[in-house]
Amino acid sequence: MQDLSTSFRQAVALHQQGRLPEAEAAYRIVLGVVPDHADTLRLLGLVALQSGAVVAACARLSRAAAANPGSADALHMLGGAFRQAGDLGRALDAYRRAAALRPVFPECHFNHGNALTQAERPVEAAAAYRKAVAQQPLAANSRLNLAGLLVRIGEPAGAAVQARAAVALEPHQPAMLAALGRAETALGNDAAAERAHGRALRLDPRQETLAYEHGLALSAAGRTPEAATRLHALARSADAQVRRGAKIALHNLMVRRVEADDHRQAAAVTLDAWSGRAADGTAMLPTRVRIESSSACNLRCRHCTTGVAYRSTDRRLLRPELFERVLRDLKGMEALVSCVLYLGGEPLMNPHLEAMIRRLRDETSATQIHFVTNAMLVTEERCRALASCGVEKIIVSIDGRTPEENDAIRRGSHYPTVRRNLNLLRRHLEPAGVGLAISNNILRRPGDPPSAVTPAFLLQDFPGLPIATNYAYKWPGWTQTEEETALAVETDPGRRRGFCSAPFTETVVRPNGDVTLCCYDISGLEVMGNLEQGPLEDIWNGERYRALRLAMMAGDEAALPAVCRNCPVYTGEEIQVRPVGLPVPDVALG
Repeated sequence: MQDLSTSFRQAVALHQQGRLPEAEAAYRIVLGVVPDHADTLRLLGLVALQSGAVVAACARLSRAAAANPGSADALHMLGGAFRQAGDLGRALDAYRRAAALRPVFPECHFNHGNALTQAERPVEAAAAYRKAVAQQPLAANSRLNLAGLLVRIGEPAGAAVQARAAVALEPHQPAMLAALGRAETALGNDAAAERAHGRALRLDPRQETLAYEHGLALSAAGRTPEAATRLHALARSADAQVRRGAKIALHNLMVRRVEADDHRQAAAVTLDAWSGRAADGTAMLPTRVRIESSSACNLRCRHCTTGVAYRSTDRRLLRPELFERVLRDLKGMEALVSCVLYLGGEPLMNPHLEAMIRRLRDETSATQIHFVTNAMLVTEERCRALASCGVEKIIVSIDGRTPEENDAIRRGSHYPTVRRNLNLLRRHLEPAGVGLAISNNILRRPGDPPSAVTPAFLLQDFPGLPIATNYAYKWPGWTQTEEETALAVETDPGRRRGFCSAPFTETVVRPNGDVTLCCYDISGLEVMGNLEQGPLEDIWNGERYRALRLAMMAGDEAALPAVCRNCPVYTGEEIQVRPVGLPVPDVALG
């Protein structure tokens, strides 16, 4: 027996020296004498784990646990082996049994928490980490992991407590400071979050992930120039994940400035204006691309350029071969967020619409894909196709203050048909998670309130559906005809912006391959290039686009193209009814 004990001690000594092959041979000598020697089986399993032989480790440690069912150490190691093998179910069972055998076992609780996190069981993982922290309060990693989970499950105050303790224990570890930054962000303490992320980055300036999180924190703290400069630098990273994350963060920063009605700064974000690299008007690639699936339309609306000037431009459907060319360009746009399959025509006239949407969903980074329709061409078959193609949202246009006014404005529309078809869309698409909304434009009349009021008939006919009611703009290219003598163009000074961020953030591809500026140029008045001449990226940062951006940033209105100078976003112009011939019907507040 003395010889066996000596052999075991020699094997352990070799193992401790890192001489794994010799240790394994020595352990096997022991097993040759006592095949079920539990400690030897356990340590032989550990040798296998350390050597990368995960399958062998699982087998050896399973034998060790069977030989000594009361060994919490063997079960703990077995949990680690199963986890490395990708068998989370058996790993969790082994950790649970080990913790039951030895309740005070902080290392096991920590690893159990890691496995539960991997298994997407965050509440149970947090409970395991809490045990590890209670039993080993000076273990910063347990507090670090617990802080991350508490943010995730909506307990930011607790996360901040754990992160601050982790930072106190290891103040020079960037990971601890980054966790504190995330907790402060979850608490809404943007300035404190920026300080924490900034300290983490100063400790390891070369780590791009820390720089990315600091960029997000700068953005949330309202420090737009610093955030944009940092994120633009990361947008050129060799790491694809960091590069795309930075581009998405820039998009979100730009959107935040637009929502704050600070369009000039939104444009500066896309230009990287604070680094001196945007002097020639070059902008980051657009995050929204509008693809006109059909420039043809089945209606002739009074307030729409397509309706009153139908023959002013080429009317056609987007051909599949041109869509393939567009798709090829969009695949290279890592931060593409939104695709809109609509401009001035009716998308449902294109029989390939659903196939195009499916391709955009599957082959690009766009997560927001939608279109606008007049709903006159909706059928059961189209509803089924739309429900499964991946469209995120469909907006239905219903204009005017009454059903009769809708049909008078939207010539060719029939409100009872639209109502029936929209309810058909709701029945098929809402269960599939597709968003539906109504866009309602009203012609302003003298005495109307500053903000348009949603008509009562829409609230009554479509309860629960989002409705956006606005006064009708005067779109570029809209021309008054003799039959429209009751309509006039007026300027609302409150709407005049004198600046537009569209040339910095989005672009349009028409069915003939023309690339135009934005959704307001539905007649294609300002062509920036054609896909027959080169890829979309080259057109986006070509001479015409760059010159327009520089003129817009400089406030040089004379240098802007006519379509911009006559756009309602820039001028504040809208179509109004002059004179009023009918009383305003009853309305309900939206």
